[in-house]
Amino acid sequence: MTRQILLSVAAGIICGYFFMPETAFGIEVSPVLSKAVSAGLCLMLLLVGIDMGYEGTIVSSIRQVGLRVLLIPFTSAAGALVMAFAASLILPIAAGEALAVASGFGWYTLAPAIIMEKSEYIGTVSFMHNVMRELLGIVFIPMVAKKMGYVECASLPGAAAMDTCLPIVERATSSDTVVYSFVTGVILSILVPLLVPVFISL
Repeated sequence: MTRQILLSVAAGIICGYFFMPETAFGIEVSPVLSKAVSAGLCLMLLLVGIDMGYEGTIVSSIRQVGLRVLLIPFTSAAGALVMAFAASLILPIAAGEALAVASGFGWYTLAPAIIMEKSEYIGTVSFMHNVMRELLGIVFIPMVAKKMGYVECASLPGAAAMDTCLPIVERATSSDTVVYSFVTGVILSILVPLLVPVFISL
């Protein structure tokens, strides 16, 4: 599965860079691609939901896990912030800026937009950081599922665990793990607009 993901991403980059025109039949291609991506993502999420409902274990899984499901997003957030602070000690970046970048949790559209108001440089760093978190999450989810465990996969892509990466988590693990992934994505997405403005203003 990892090979398929890498090949698909590489093929998409090559096609987009070398072969995709800016306009076709008088229509800009970029907005059409964005809508196609959104439609494809909605279709994937629909299929994941159907599979969860077909298995018939989603309600029992939530009841069985209980409040423990919240451990994954909060420990993931705490780990990211601790490592960001540690990184600020050796990198040419202030602690508050490093924490703001890390608290994007993979949401590469919202977090950089908030940070850009304070610093374009740190906003760019935030964009690259959060894009790489989602991309590396996509790549490593199958590996982590195979070598470490299913639940650990939920924290890899951050906020994207509830949308873009949800079908990948479901494919690489099981329908029960989707509960962890979805809740993790939701909680981290809620934390982004709360934490990023606080840290970037330090």
